[in-house]
Amino acid sequence: MKRPAGAGMRKMFLAALMAGIFAGLGACTTNPATGEEDFTPFMSPQEEARIGAEAHPQILKAYGGVYEDARVGAYVAKVALRVARASDLPDIPYTVSVLDSPVVNAFALPGGYVYVTRGLLALANSEAELAGVLAHEIGHVAARHSAQRQTAAVGSQIFGTLLGAVVGSSAVNQLFNLGSQGLLASYSREQEFEADSLGVRYLARAGYDPYAQASFLKQLAAETALAAKLSGRGAGAVQVDWLATHPANDARVREAARLAAETGMPQGAGEVNAAAHLQAVDGLLYGDRPEEGVIRGREFLHSGLGFRFKAPEDFHLQNTPQAVWAFGPDKSIVKFDTDKKASGQDIAGYLVNDWARQLRLTELRRLEIGGLAAAEAWTRLQNMRTRIVAIEGGDGRVYRFLAGTVPQAGTVHDAAIGAMVESFRLLSKAEAARIKPLRIRTVKVRPGESAAALAARMKVEAYALERFRVLNGLGEGGSPNRPARSNSSPSEAAFPQEGGCGRGRRWACGTSIAVKRGLGVLAERGDECLFHFFKCLLLDLAHAFL
Repeated sequence: MKRPAGAGMRKMFLAALMAGIFAGLGACTTNPATGEEDFTPFMSPQEEARIGAEAHPQILKAYGGVYEDARVGAYVAKVALRVARASDLPDIPYTVSVLDSPVVNAFALPGGYVYVTRGLLALANSEAELAGVLAHEIGHVAARHSAQRQTAAVGSQIFGTLLGAVVGSSAVNQLFNLGSQGLLASYSREQEFEADSLGVRYLARAGYDPYAQASFLKQLAAETALAAKLSGRGAGAVQVDWLATHPANDARVREAARLAAETGMPQGAGEVNAAAHLQAVDGLLYGDRPEEGVIRGREFLHSGLGFRFKAPEDFHLQNTPQAVWAFGPDKSIVKFDTDKKASGQDIAGYLVNDWARQLRLTELRRLEIGGLAAAEAWTRLQNMRTRIVAIEGGDGRVYRFLAGTVPQAGTVHDAAIGAMVESFRLLSKAEAARIKPLRIRTVKVRPGESAAALAARMKVEAYALERFRVLNGLGEGGSPNRPARSNSSPSEAAFPQEGGCGRGRRWACGTSIAVKRGLGVLAERGDECLFHFFKCLLLDLAHAFL
Protein backbone atom coordinates (compact mmCIF):
# COMPACT_ATOMS: atom_id res chain seq x y z
CA MET A 1 0.00 0.00 0.00
CA LYS A 2 1.27 3.42 -0.87
CA ARG A 3 2.06 5.53 2.18
CA PRO A 4 -0.01 8.73 2.28
CA ALA A 5 1.78 12.02 1.74
CA GLY A 6 2.84 13.63 5.00
CA ALA A 7 3.04 10.36 6.93
CA GLY A 8 6.82 10.67 7.23
CA MET A 9 6.53 14.15 8.68
CA ARG A 10 3.96 12.93 11.20
CA LYS A 11 6.30 10.13 12.23
CA MET A 12 9.15 12.58 12.80
CA PHE A 13 6.80 14.85 14.78
CA LEU A 14 5.68 11.90 16.88
CA ALA A 15 9.25 10.93 17.69
CA ALA A 16 10.14 14.46 18.73
CA LEU A 17 6.98 14.84 20.80
CA MET A 18 7.52 11.54 22.60
CA ALA A 19 11.11 12.50 23.39
CA GLY A 20 9.94 15.78 24.89
CA ILE A 21 7.26 14.09 26.96
CA PHE A 22 9.55 11.46 28.38
CA ALA A 23 12.19 14.10 29.11
CA GLY A 24 9.53 15.92 31.14
CA LEU A 25 8.94 12.86 33.32
CA GLY A 26 11.91 14.01 35.33
CA ALA A 27 9.79 16.95 36.54
CA CYS A 28 8.15 14.85 39.27
CA THR A 29 7.93 16.26 42.80
CA THR A 30 6.65 14.84 46.07
CA ASN A 31 3.20 16.20 46.92
CA PRO A 32 3.46 17.71 50.42
CA ALA A 33 -0.12 16.76 51.30
CA THR A 34 -0.31 13.22 49.96
CA GLY A 35 3.33 12.13 49.98
CA GLU A 36 2.89 10.82 46.44
CA GLU A 37 4.88 11.71 43.35
CA ASP A 38 3.36 14.56 41.34
CA PHE A 39 3.98 14.95 37.64
CA THR A 40 3.55 18.69 37.27
CA PRO A 41 6.10 19.85 34.68
CA PHE A 42 3.94 22.73 33.49
CA MET A 43 3.61 24.59 36.83
CA SER A 44 6.31 24.94 39.44
CA PRO A 45 5.61 26.27 42.96
CA GLN A 46 7.15 29.56 41.82
CA GLU A 47 4.81 29.65 38.85
CA GLU A 48 1.87 28.95 41.17
CA ALA A 49 2.82 31.96 43.29
CA ARG A 50 3.09 34.15 40.19
CA ILE A 51 -0.30 33.04 38.84
CA GLY A 52 -1.98 33.63 42.20
CA ALA A 53 -0.47 37.09 42.54
CA GLU A 54 -1.61 38.08 39.05
CA ALA A 55 -5.15 36.77 39.55
CA HIS A 56 -5.61 38.23 43.04
CA PRO A 57 -6.63 41.77 41.95
CA GLN A 58 -9.08 40.32 39.42
CA ILE A 59 -10.74 38.21 42.12
CA LEU A 60 -11.11 41.21 44.40
CA LYS A 61 -12.69 43.23 41.61
CA ALA A 62 -15.11 40.46 40.65
CA TYR A 63 -16.32 40.01 44.24
CA GLY A 64 -16.77 43.62 45.26
CA GLY A 65 -13.36 44.07 46.85
CA VAL A 66 -12.19 43.30 50.36
CA TYR A 67 -14.77 43.66 53.13
CA GLU A 68 -13.49 46.71 54.97
CA ASP A 69 -13.69 45.65 58.61
CA ALA A 70 -10.32 45.17 60.29
CA ARG A 71 -11.86 43.22 63.17
CA VAL A 72 -13.53 40.68 60.89
CA GLY A 73 -10.43 40.42 58.70
CA ALA A 74 -8.20 39.81 61.70
CA TYR A 75 -10.54 37.11 63.02
CA VAL A 76 -10.60 35.21 59.73
CA ALA A 77 -6.83 35.60 59.28
CA LYS A 78 -6.25 34.24 62.79
CA VAL A 79 -8.35 31.14 62.11
CA ALA A 80 -6.73 30.63 58.71
CA LEU A 81 -3.22 30.92 60.14
CA ARG A 82 -4.04 28.36 62.83
CA VAL A 83 -5.25 25.93 60.19
CA ALA A 84 -2.37 26.68 57.81
CA ARG A 85 0.17 25.92 60.52
CA ALA A 86 -1.48 22.53 60.96
CA SER A 87 -1.42 21.85 57.21
CA ASP A 88 1.15 20.01 55.12
CA LEU A 89 2.33 23.30 53.66
CA PRO A 90 2.76 25.56 56.71
CA ASP A 91 5.71 27.67 55.60
CA ILE A 92 4.49 29.41 52.43
CA PRO A 93 3.00 32.91 52.74
CA TYR A 94 -0.81 32.78 52.79
CA THR A 95 -2.96 35.71 51.69
CA VAL A 96 -6.43 35.46 53.24
CA SER A 97 -9.18 37.83 52.06
CA VAL A 98 -12.76 38.39 53.21
CA LEU A 99 -14.69 39.33 50.08
CA ASP A 100 -17.46 41.93 50.24
CA SER A 101 -20.09 39.65 48.73
CA PRO A 102 -23.34 38.23 50.16
CA VAL A 103 -22.84 35.07 48.10
CA VAL A 104 -21.93 32.04 50.21
CA ASN A 105 -18.58 31.02 48.76
CA ALA A 106 -14.94 30.22 49.47
CA PHE A 107 -12.11 29.21 47.17
CA ALA A 108 -8.33 29.23 46.78
CA LEU A 109 -5.85 30.21 44.09
CA PRO A 110 -2.38 28.80 43.49
CA GLY A 111 0.33 30.26 45.69
CA GLY A 112 -1.63 30.40 48.96
CA TYR A 113 -4.41 32.87 48.08
CA VAL A 114 -7.51 31.94 50.11
CA TYR A 115 -10.88 33.71 49.92
CA VAL A 116 -14.08 33.60 51.96
CA THR A 117 -17.14 35.82 51.47
CA ARG A 118 -18.98 37.67 54.20
CA GLY A 119 -22.04 35.68 53.12
CA LEU A 120 -20.29 32.50 54.18
CA LEU A 121 -19.24 34.05 57.48
CA ALA A 122 -22.91 34.80 58.09
CA LEU A 123 -23.96 31.23 57.39
CA ALA A 124 -21.31 29.55 59.56
CA ASN A 125 -22.38 28.65 63.09
CA SER A 126 -19.00 28.60 64.79
CA GLU A 127 -15.30 29.23 64.48
CA ALA A 128 -14.84 25.50 63.89
CA GLU A 129 -17.17 25.56 60.87
CA LEU A 130 -15.28 28.53 59.43
CA ALA A 131 -12.04 26.68 60.11
CA GLY A 132 -13.43 23.68 58.25
CA VAL A 133 -14.08 25.77 55.16
CA LEU A 134 -10.61 27.35 55.32
CA ALA A 135 -9.02 23.94 55.92
CA HIS A 136 -10.70 22.59 52.77
CA GLU A 137 -9.35 25.50 50.71
CA ILE A 138 -5.88 25.23 52.23
CA GLY A 139 -6.07 21.52 51.36
CA HIS A 140 -6.42 22.51 47.70
CA VAL A 141 -3.30 24.66 48.02
CA ALA A 142 -1.24 22.07 49.90
CA ALA A 143 -2.18 19.28 47.46
CA ARG A 144 -1.24 21.52 44.51
CA HIS A 145 -4.53 20.81 42.80
CA SER A 146 -4.20 23.80 40.49
CA ALA A 147 -0.85 22.53 39.21
CA GLN A 148 -2.32 19.06 38.70
CA ARG A 149 -5.30 20.43 36.81
CA GLN A 150 -3.07 22.58 34.60
CA THR A 151 -0.85 19.58 33.84
CA ALA A 152 -3.88 17.43 33.02
CA ALA A 153 -5.31 20.12 30.73
CA VAL A 154 -2.05 20.60 28.86
CA GLY A 155 -1.45 16.87 28.80
CA SER A 156 -4.85 16.16 27.24
CA GLN A 157 -4.10 18.65 24.48
CA ILE A 158 -0.66 17.11 23.87
CA PHE A 159 -1.90 13.55 23.68
CA GLY A 160 -4.87 14.60 21.58
CA THR A 161 -2.44 16.21 19.15
CA LEU A 162 -0.26 13.10 19.38
CA LEU A 163 -3.12 10.80 18.47
CA GLY A 164 -4.21 13.12 15.68
CA ALA A 165 -0.65 13.22 14.34
CA VAL A 166 -0.48 9.44 14.15
CA VAL A 167 -3.94 8.88 12.67
CA GLY A 168 -4.17 12.15 10.78
CA SER A 169 -7.81 12.84 11.70
CA SER A 170 -9.38 15.94 13.23
CA ALA A 171 -12.36 13.77 14.23
CA VAL A 172 -10.06 11.79 16.52
CA ASN A 173 -8.97 15.04 18.16
CA GLN A 174 -12.60 16.05 18.74
CA LEU A 175 -13.51 12.70 20.29
CA PHE A 176 -10.42 12.70 22.46
CA ASN A 177 -11.09 16.22 23.72
CA LEU A 178 -14.61 15.24 24.74
CA GLY A 179 -13.29 12.27 26.68
CA SER A 180 -10.60 14.40 28.27
CA GLN A 181 -13.20 16.92 29.41
CA GLY A 182 -15.09 14.24 31.31
CA LEU A 183 -11.87 12.82 32.75
CA LEU A 184 -10.74 16.23 33.92
CA ALA A 185 -14.15 17.00 35.43
CA SER A 186 -14.07 13.67 37.28
CA TYR A 187 -10.58 14.45 38.49
CA SER A 188 -11.80 17.75 39.88
CA ARG A 189 -14.45 15.86 41.83
CA GLU A 190 -11.73 13.61 43.23
CA GLN A 191 -9.78 16.70 44.17
CA GLU A 192 -12.78 18.00 46.09
CA PHE A 193 -12.98 14.77 48.09
CA GLU A 194 -9.25 14.93 48.72
CA ALA A 195 -9.55 18.55 49.90
CA ASP A 196 -12.36 17.46 52.24
CA SER A 197 -10.13 14.70 53.60
CA LEU A 198 -7.22 17.08 54.12
CA GLY A 199 -9.54 19.65 55.66
CA VAL A 200 -10.77 17.22 58.32
CA ARG A 201 -7.16 16.21 59.00
CA TYR A 202 -6.10 19.83 59.43
CA LEU A 203 -9.09 20.60 61.65
CA ALA A 204 -8.14 17.83 64.05
CA ARG A 205 -4.46 18.81 64.01
CA ALA A 206 -5.39 22.42 64.81
CA GLY A 207 -7.51 21.28 67.77
CA TYR A 208 -10.91 22.07 66.24
CA ASP A 209 -13.90 19.72 66.23
CA PRO A 210 -13.34 17.67 63.04
CA TYR A 211 -17.10 17.12 62.69
CA ALA A 212 -17.54 20.84 61.97
CA GLN A 213 -16.90 20.30 58.27
CA ALA A 214 -19.80 17.86 57.97
CA SER A 215 -22.11 20.17 59.91
CA PHE A 216 -21.35 23.09 57.60
CA LEU A 217 -21.90 20.93 54.51
CA LYS A 218 -25.37 20.17 55.90
CA GLN A 219 -25.95 23.91 56.21
CA LEU A 220 -25.03 24.35 52.56
CA ALA A 221 -27.36 21.55 51.51
CA ALA A 222 -30.28 23.07 53.40
CA GLU A 223 -29.59 26.50 51.95
CA THR A 224 -29.40 25.10 48.40
CA ALA A 225 -32.73 23.32 48.80
CA LEU A 226 -34.36 26.47 50.18
CA ALA A 227 -32.98 28.57 47.33
CA ALA A 228 -34.53 26.13 44.86
CA LYS A 229 -37.83 26.36 46.71
CA LEU A 230 -37.77 30.16 46.74
CA SER A 231 -37.10 30.22 43.02
CA GLY A 232 -40.18 28.07 42.41
CA ARG A 233 -38.20 25.08 41.13
CA GLY A 234 -38.87 22.76 44.06
CA ALA A 235 -36.46 20.91 46.31
CA GLY A 236 -35.67 18.23 43.72
CA ALA A 237 -34.61 20.73 41.08
CA VAL A 238 -31.00 20.96 42.23
CA GLN A 239 -29.23 18.14 40.40
CA VAL A 240 -25.56 17.26 40.57
CA ASP A 241 -24.09 17.09 37.09
CA TRP A 242 -21.04 15.04 36.12
CA LEU A 243 -19.32 18.28 35.18
CA ALA A 244 -20.24 19.98 38.46
CA THR A 245 -17.33 21.44 40.40
CA HIS A 246 -18.17 19.60 43.60
CA PRO A 247 -19.40 16.07 44.26
CA ALA A 248 -22.94 15.41 45.47
CA ASN A 249 -23.34 17.09 48.86
CA ASP A 250 -24.88 14.05 50.60
CA ALA A 251 -21.84 12.01 49.66
CA ARG A 252 -19.54 14.72 50.97
CA VAL A 253 -21.41 14.94 54.29
CA ARG A 254 -21.17 11.18 54.83
CA GLU A 255 -17.51 11.11 53.87
CA ALA A 256 -16.67 14.10 56.07
CA ALA A 257 -18.38 12.45 59.05
CA ARG A 258 -16.49 9.19 58.38
CA LEU A 259 -13.17 11.02 58.15
CA ALA A 260 -13.93 12.87 61.39
CA ALA A 261 -14.59 9.56 63.15
CA GLU A 262 -11.27 8.23 61.88
CA THR A 263 -9.41 11.03 63.69
CA GLY A 264 -10.33 9.33 66.97
CA MET A 265 -11.67 12.58 68.44
CA PRO A 266 -15.17 12.23 69.94
CA GLN A 267 -17.74 14.62 68.54
CA GLY A 268 -17.54 17.87 70.51
CA ALA A 269 -14.11 17.08 71.95
CA GLY A 270 -12.36 19.61 69.75
CA GLU A 271 -12.86 23.34 69.97
CA VAL A 272 -16.04 24.78 68.46
CA ASN A 273 -15.87 28.38 69.69
CA ALA A 274 -19.38 29.41 68.74
CA ALA A 275 -19.32 32.43 71.05
CA ALA A 276 -16.12 33.76 69.48
CA HIS A 277 -17.67 33.52 66.04
CA LEU A 278 -20.82 35.33 67.15
CA GLN A 279 -18.73 38.10 68.63
CA ALA A 280 -16.71 38.38 65.42
CA VAL A 281 -19.75 38.71 63.16
CA ASP A 282 -21.65 41.10 65.42
CA GLY A 283 -22.21 44.13 63.18
CA LEU A 284 -21.37 42.23 59.97
CA LEU A 285 -23.04 43.63 56.86
CA TYR A 286 -25.80 41.29 55.77
CA GLY A 287 -27.18 40.72 52.27
CA ASP A 288 -26.74 43.10 49.36
CA ARG A 289 -25.55 46.65 49.73
CA PRO A 290 -28.23 49.28 49.00
CA GLU A 291 -26.17 50.66 46.12
CA GLU A 292 -26.37 47.19 44.52
CA GLY A 293 -30.07 46.74 45.21
CA VAL A 294 -31.77 45.18 48.23
CA ILE A 295 -34.90 43.14 48.82
CA ARG A 296 -37.25 44.30 51.56
CA GLY A 297 -40.17 41.91 51.80
CA ARG A 298 -41.73 42.00 48.31
CA GLU A 299 -40.03 45.26 47.33
CA PHE A 300 -36.78 45.73 45.44
CA LEU A 301 -34.98 49.02 46.06
CA HIS A 302 -31.81 50.26 44.37
CA SER A 303 -30.23 53.33 45.92
CA GLY A 304 -27.43 53.42 43.35
CA LEU A 305 -29.70 53.69 40.32
CA GLY A 306 -32.53 55.23 42.32
CA PHE A 307 -35.64 53.10 41.68
CA ARG A 308 -38.03 50.66 43.32
CA PHE A 309 -40.77 48.19 42.40
CA LYS A 310 -42.89 45.64 44.23
CA ALA A 311 -43.48 41.98 43.37
CA PRO A 312 -46.97 40.42 43.61
CA GLU A 313 -47.98 38.14 46.45
CA ASP A 314 -46.68 34.58 46.00
CA PHE A 315 -43.77 35.89 43.92
CA HIS A 316 -40.26 35.63 45.35
CA LEU A 317 -37.51 38.08 44.44
CA GLN A 318 -33.90 37.15 43.80
CA ASN A 319 -31.15 39.72 43.18
CA THR A 320 -28.20 38.76 40.97
CA PRO A 321 -25.39 40.89 39.50
CA GLN A 322 -26.98 40.71 36.04
CA ALA A 323 -30.70 41.01 36.82
CA VAL A 324 -33.47 40.86 39.39
CA TRP A 325 -35.75 37.82 39.09
CA ALA A 326 -39.26 37.25 40.40
CA PHE A 327 -40.47 33.64 40.54
CA GLY A 328 -44.20 33.09 40.86
CA PRO A 329 -46.93 30.42 40.76
CA ASP A 330 -47.38 28.17 37.72
CA LYS A 331 -43.75 28.71 36.69
CA SER A 332 -44.38 32.40 36.11
CA ILE A 333 -41.14 34.34 35.88
CA VAL A 334 -40.18 38.01 35.58
CA LYS A 335 -36.74 39.36 34.72
CA PHE A 336 -35.80 42.99 35.38
CA ASP A 337 -32.60 44.60 34.13
CA THR A 338 -31.27 47.82 32.61
CA ASP A 339 -29.77 48.79 29.28
CA LYS A 340 -28.56 51.82 27.33
CA LYS A 341 -30.12 53.31 24.20
CA ALA A 342 -29.02 55.91 21.68
CA SER A 343 -29.49 59.53 22.69
CA GLY A 344 -32.79 60.86 21.39
CA GLN A 345 -34.09 57.41 20.43
CA ASP A 346 -37.80 56.90 21.05
CA ILE A 347 -38.50 54.27 23.74
CA ALA A 348 -40.89 52.34 21.45
CA GLY A 349 -38.29 52.45 18.70
CA TYR A 350 -35.73 51.01 21.11
CA LEU A 351 -38.08 48.15 22.04
CA VAL A 352 -38.93 47.26 18.44
CA ASN A 353 -35.64 47.93 16.67
CA ASP A 354 -33.04 47.12 19.32
CA TRP A 355 -34.16 44.98 22.23
CA ALA A 356 -36.75 42.80 20.46
CA ARG A 357 -35.77 43.24 16.83
CA GLN A 358 -35.61 39.48 16.22
CA LEU A 359 -38.97 38.75 17.82
CA ARG A 360 -42.46 38.79 16.35
CA LEU A 361 -44.31 41.38 18.44
CA THR A 362 -48.02 42.03 18.89
CA GLU A 363 -50.10 44.61 20.76
CA LEU A 364 -47.39 47.25 20.76
CA ARG A 365 -48.49 50.31 22.75
CA ARG A 366 -47.08 53.38 24.42
CA LEU A 367 -47.86 54.12 28.06
CA GLU A 368 -46.59 55.97 31.11
CA ILE A 369 -45.16 54.19 34.17
CA GLY A 370 -44.20 56.12 37.28
CA GLY A 371 -44.34 59.36 35.30
CA LEU A 372 -41.90 57.99 32.70
CA ALA A 373 -42.45 57.23 29.03
CA ALA A 374 -42.68 53.49 28.35
CA ALA A 375 -43.54 50.97 25.65
CA GLU A 376 -45.06 47.51 25.93
CA ALA A 377 -45.51 44.58 23.55
CA TRP A 378 -46.30 40.87 23.65
CA THR A 379 -44.49 37.93 22.09
CA ARG A 380 -43.82 34.23 22.64
CA LEU A 381 -40.48 33.04 24.04
CA GLN A 382 -39.72 29.37 24.75
CA ASN A 383 -43.44 28.62 24.49
CA MET A 384 -44.31 31.21 27.14
CA ARG A 385 -46.67 34.16 26.75
CA THR A 386 -44.21 37.00 27.24
CA ARG A 387 -44.78 40.65 28.06
CA ILE A 388 -41.95 43.06 27.17
CA VAL A 389 -41.83 46.48 28.80
CA ALA A 390 -39.19 49.18 28.30
CA ILE A 391 -39.18 52.32 30.50
CA GLU A 392 -37.35 55.55 29.66
CA GLY A 393 -34.95 56.32 32.49
CA GLY A 394 -33.18 59.43 31.27
CA ASP A 395 -29.55 59.89 30.21
CA GLY A 396 -29.96 57.02 27.77
CA ARG A 397 -30.85 54.48 30.48
CA VAL A 398 -33.65 51.98 29.92
CA TYR A 399 -35.38 49.91 32.62
CA ARG A 400 -36.73 46.61 31.29
CA PHE A 401 -39.26 44.00 32.41
CA LEU A 402 -39.51 40.63 30.65
CA ALA A 403 -42.39 38.56 32.06
CA GLY A 404 -43.33 35.04 30.98
CA THR A 405 -46.25 32.75 31.85
CA VAL A 406 -46.99 29.24 30.62
CA PRO A 407 -49.94 28.79 28.22
CA GLN A 408 -51.77 26.57 30.71
CA ALA A 409 -52.03 29.48 33.16
CA GLY A 410 -53.86 31.60 30.63
CA THR A 411 -54.21 35.20 31.74
CA VAL A 412 -54.62 34.46 35.44
CA HIS A 413 -51.32 36.13 36.39
CA ASP A 414 -51.47 39.03 33.94
CA ALA A 415 -53.01 41.50 36.39
CA ALA A 416 -50.49 40.72 39.15
CA ILE A 417 -47.52 41.03 36.81
CA GLY A 418 -49.01 44.20 35.36
CA ALA A 419 -49.27 45.66 38.86
CA MET A 420 -45.61 44.82 39.44
CA VAL A 421 -44.59 46.69 36.31
CA GLU A 422 -46.85 49.62 37.18
CA SER A 423 -45.30 49.83 40.66
CA PHE A 424 -41.95 50.89 39.19
CA ARG A 425 -40.92 54.42 40.10
CA LEU A 426 -37.78 56.48 40.60
CA LEU A 427 -36.55 57.39 44.08
CA SER A 428 -35.66 60.86 45.25
CA LYS A 429 -32.16 61.39 46.61
CA ALA A 430 -33.60 61.57 50.11
CA GLU A 431 -35.48 58.29 49.67
CA ALA A 432 -32.38 56.57 48.28
CA ALA A 433 -30.30 57.82 51.22
CA ARG A 434 -32.77 56.27 53.69
CA ILE A 435 -32.17 52.73 52.37
CA LYS A 436 -29.82 51.26 54.95
CA PRO A 437 -27.99 47.93 54.89
CA LEU A 438 -28.79 45.10 57.27
CA ARG A 439 -26.27 44.25 59.95
CA ILE A 440 -26.00 41.40 62.43
CA ARG A 441 -26.40 42.04 66.13
CA THR A 442 -26.06 39.31 68.74
CA VAL A 443 -28.57 39.20 71.60
CA LYS A 444 -29.67 36.80 74.29
CA VAL A 445 -32.89 34.89 73.77
CA ARG A 446 -35.75 34.20 76.07
CA PRO A 447 -36.11 30.52 77.05
CA GLY A 448 -39.10 28.66 75.69
CA GLU A 449 -39.49 30.60 72.46
CA SER A 450 -40.40 28.35 69.53
CA ALA A 451 -38.96 28.53 66.07
CA ALA A 452 -42.44 29.26 64.69
CA ALA A 453 -42.95 32.17 67.10
CA LEU A 454 -39.58 33.66 66.22
CA ALA A 455 -40.07 33.17 62.48
CA ALA A 456 -43.51 34.78 62.61
CA ARG A 457 -41.93 38.05 63.71
CA MET A 458 -39.37 38.17 60.92
CA LYS A 459 -39.63 40.67 58.12
CA VAL A 460 -40.28 38.12 55.40
CA GLU A 461 -43.28 37.58 53.21
CA ALA A 462 -42.92 33.86 52.48
CA TYR A 463 -41.35 30.69 53.85
CA ALA A 464 -40.44 32.47 57.07
CA LEU A 465 -40.22 29.31 59.17
CA GLU A 466 -38.25 27.44 56.52
CA ARG A 467 -35.80 30.32 56.24
CA PHE A 468 -35.50 30.51 60.00
CA ARG A 469 -34.68 26.81 60.28
CA VAL A 470 -32.13 26.87 57.48
CA LEU A 471 -30.29 29.91 58.74
CA ASN A 472 -30.10 28.46 62.22
CA GLY A 473 -29.20 24.92 61.29
CA LEU A 474 -32.48 23.58 62.64
CA GLY A 475 -34.01 20.50 61.11
CA GLU A 476 -37.73 19.82 61.04
CA GLY A 477 -39.01 20.11 64.59
CA GLY A 478 -35.74 21.57 65.86
CA SER A 479 -36.09 23.91 68.83
CA PRO A 480 -34.29 27.23 69.19
CA ASN A 481 -33.79 26.45 72.89
CA ARG A 482 -32.17 23.02 72.71
CA PRO A 483 -29.14 22.57 74.98
CA ALA A 484 -25.85 24.00 73.78
CA ARG A 485 -23.45 21.52 72.19
CA SER A 486 -20.51 23.93 72.21
CA ASN A 487 -17.61 23.36 74.54
CA SER A 488 -17.35 27.11 75.01
CA SER A 489 -19.84 29.10 77.04
CA PRO A 490 -21.94 31.75 75.29
CA SER A 491 -20.75 35.31 75.69
CA GLU A 492 -23.01 38.14 76.75
CA ALA A 493 -24.27 40.19 73.85
CA ALA A 494 -25.61 43.72 74.06
CA PHE A 495 -29.36 44.27 73.97
CA PRO A 496 -30.60 47.00 71.66
CA GLN A 497 -32.69 49.47 73.61
CA GLU A 498 -35.77 51.56 73.14
CA GLY A 499 -35.57 54.14 70.45
CA GLY A 500 -33.53 52.08 68.08
CA CYS A 501 -31.27 49.12 67.59
CA GLY A 502 -28.05 50.59 68.90
CA ARG A 503 -25.85 48.95 71.48
CA GLY A 504 -26.57 49.71 75.11
CA ARG A 505 -30.30 50.24 74.63
CA ARG A 506 -33.10 48.06 75.81
CA TRP A 507 -34.62 45.86 73.10
CA ALA A 508 -38.12 46.98 72.24
CA CYS A 509 -38.26 46.73 68.49
CA GLY A 510 -41.25 44.43 68.25
CA THR A 511 -39.69 42.11 65.72
CA SER A 512 -38.15 38.77 66.47
CA ILE A 513 -35.10 37.34 68.06
CA ALA A 514 -33.24 34.27 67.02
CA VAL A 515 -31.34 31.73 69.00
CA LYS A 516 -28.27 29.60 68.79
CA ARG A 517 -26.49 28.01 71.66
CA GLY A 518 -28.35 30.42 73.88
CA LEU A 519 -27.58 33.41 71.70
CA GLY A 520 -29.37 35.10 68.86
CA VAL A 521 -28.53 37.43 66.05
CA LEU A 522 -30.29 40.66 65.31
CA ALA A 523 -30.10 42.15 61.86
CA GLU A 524 -30.42 45.89 61.98
CA ARG A 525 -31.93 48.19 59.36
CA GLY A 526 -31.99 51.85 60.23
CA ASP A 527 -34.46 52.33 63.08
CA GLU A 528 -36.06 48.97 62.45
CA CYS A 529 -34.85 45.80 64.13
CA LEU A 530 -34.79 42.61 62.11
CA PHE A 531 -33.66 39.38 63.66
CA HIS A 532 -31.45 37.05 61.72
CA PHE A 533 -31.35 33.41 62.55
CA PHE A 534 -27.86 32.34 62.96
CA LYS A 535 -25.50 35.03 62.40
CA CYS A 536 -26.47 36.65 59.25
CA LEU A 537 -27.21 35.26 55.90
CA LEU A 538 -29.69 35.75 53.16
CA LEU A 539 -32.78 37.87 53.44
CA ASP A 540 -34.39 40.09 56.06
CA LEU A 541 -34.82 37.41 58.62
CA ALA A 542 -33.85 36.40 62.06
CA HIS A 543 -30.95 34.11 62.72
CA ALA A 544 -30.74 31.70 65.60
CA PHE A 545 -27.80 29.86 67.07
CA LEU A 546 -28.17 26.68 68.96
